[in-house]
Amino acid sequence: MTIAATDPGSQVDPPVPATGVIVDLRNFTPNLNAAGVDERGTNRFCYTLADFYAATLDHCMLAMAPAERANPQISVSSTGDGLLVVFMGPRHFAHGLLAAFLLEAGLVETCDRHNEANPQLPSVSFGVGVESGEVSRIRAGTSVAGVDTVIGHCVNIAARIEALTKLLASARVLVGDSTVELCAEAFHGQTFESLRAQERTATNDADRIALQKRMNEINRELCLTFLDRYALKGVDRPLPLYRPDESATCGGVQRFDRLLEHLVASDPEHLHQIRDVLCHECSGT
Repeated sequence: MTIAATDPGSQVDPPVPATGVIVDLRNFTPNLNAAGVDERGTNRFCYTLADFYAATLDHCMLAMAPAERANPQISVSSTGDGLLVVFMGPRHFAHGLLAAFLLEAGLVETCDRHNEANPQLPSVSFGVGVESGEVSRIRAGTSVAGVDTVIGHCVNIAARIEALTKLLASARVLVGDSTVELCAEAFHGQTFESLRAQERTATNDADRIALQKRMNEINRELCLTFLDRYALKGVDRPLPLYRPDESATCGGVQRFDRLLEHLVASDPEHLHQIRDVLCHECSGT
């Protein structure tokens, strides 16, 4: 059901489950200031930004199954020096996590290409934040102009998570707790929250050790490294954050292959496409 806003030209949809992916290009302003203009008067760094946008969108679209791409349940908007991509639909969390792995591998190539071609300019890099929750779609406009976007707490958290990548040298991509919990439950039938609750009420060491072992197994199968709990602005409790386990996310690692099977819902065509791209990007060819 769509709810009409106060302005008859505006509409606000009820919230739906979604996963927000915020992608930011580092050193945007220094490059824009230093790049100069071409013969048309266009700032040369705009071409790098266009390549960055295109690579981000390509990898996010690849995270969805081939059959979903013709009419994708996705919202894309520019943040100026990056993009906000919001996945909706029943498998939004799987698309978000798969996009995180693809962006981790693929955007390195895009940034390296710019840095090698422009050694006189500040080096560029990137940060990615991923989190799940709910979003509402907002549409407003007139007959000649309009806005169509999505708003939700998970988008705000994804932005806070992405900003944290600037402070953590080892983490270009960070995944929030809600996305990880949804994947853990969907792929392994348990959440970390439920296992932690059982651990707190366990009455003997053997049970606690078994629960800790199970959490480690799920964490390992999700090919993520737990970093810590971080206090984020606008979040009422410290949030567990994870980054992709780089030692696992190349072709030939069995647990990563198992995870990819889950993420693509055992779609053979989709799995073949993902493996081809990740194998190419991991090899640097």
